[in-house]
Amino acid sequence: MPDMEKVKALTSLLEERSGLDVREALVRFYNYLSIEETRIFDKETDYLLDTLGVEIELPF
Repeated sequence: MPDMEKVKALTSLLEERSGLDVREALVRFYNYLSIEETRIFDKETDYLLDTLGVEIELPF
């Protein structure tokens, strides 16, 4: 299964289980992280974005 198909499948599962849009669910989760957890989360997210070649589109 190509990477983007995996991302779409995971997104669908997260939205179904949380009842929220995946972006809203991540923002809510992120707000409850400690400073160290936030640093690790950001580092891992950056790694995944680079690995998958995903460009970030800022909402503003």
